[in-house]
Amino acid sequence: MGVKAGLTGLVLGLNLAVTGPVYAEAGHDDPTITWMPANIDWKKAETISILLEDNLFTPDDVVLTAGKPYKLVLTNVSDRHEHDLVDLAFFHSVVFQKLIIGGVEIDTPHAHSLLLEPNTSANLYLVPVKTGEYEVYCSVEGHRDDGMEGFFTIEAAE
Repeated sequence: MGVKAGLTGLVLGLNLAVTGPVYAEAGHDDPTITWMPANIDWKKAETISILLEDNLFTPDDVVLTAGKPYKLVLTNVSDRHEHDLVDLAFFHSVVFQKLIIGGVEIDTPHAHSLLLEPNTSANLYLVPVKTGEYEVYCSVEGHRDDGMEGFFTIEAAE
């Protein structure tokens, strides 16, 4: 997979299960590369930066369009705390082209969550495929209770 031993600053929940070529509208089918729309031009990917700060995501409300490529740049700007981005439904509504963490490229269509150590970042190249509103949060103890949550809204293409 290209993940090197000793990769520090990040823990990824990866699931590489291969399922059928069509995704379900309900349930928790793991995304596969077959979910990727044809003819995606990654040079036209919109970059969205999200800061994981102590007890908040900035911005905390992100709108994406189904079928459009994105590069999400997640940066934990905390000097003291690890933070993660969690919501199984959201991660099951997108398909990844790749993730880049600390210069290491991880080729996977799917992840369940992303945990970043202090002062680290990750680039997520993805295409949303299921419309809906998804509440993401930090699952580190006490962080969600202190307000570290936000929303990803995936809208239908026009």
